[in-house]
Amino acid sequence: MSTETTEQKAPTKEQVTKFYKEQIEVAKLRRELSQILAETAECDARRAEAIAKQAHFSAPRPQQPADQDLPEGVVQHTVTQEDMDNNPELAEQGIKVGDVIGISAAPQVEGEEGIAPEEDDVPVRKLKKE
Repeated sequence: MSTETTEQKAPTKEQVTKFYKEQIEVAKLRRELSQILAETAECDARRAEAIAKQAHFSAPRPQQPADQDLPEGVVQHTVTQEDMDNNPELAEQGIKVGDVIGISAAPQVEGEEGIAPEEDDVPVRKLKKE
């Protein structure tokens, strides 16, 4: 058996130049890729911002507190089961336990009729007292 020895030769100038040219080409491609990725990330951020703005502007407006919409002399009241038992007409009007309605703040005299609301006013519902 013959033993072959391989000698390592020092790279020639052409080989070194070729190697560095290849590395420069790879570095240029990496730089271009980084620029493209940065532009893509910027576009994605602008798109996400636009979607957030669109969602904000298309969302329904929050409702104003009910006490701001009520006319003077009317207070806010949450309907209870006792109110429903004492006033069956509330159920006929579609009011349920837990609904918030406006009632007159002035004490009601027995036999007195409620005032009919004007078209622009918020409807006022009076509860009977026992």
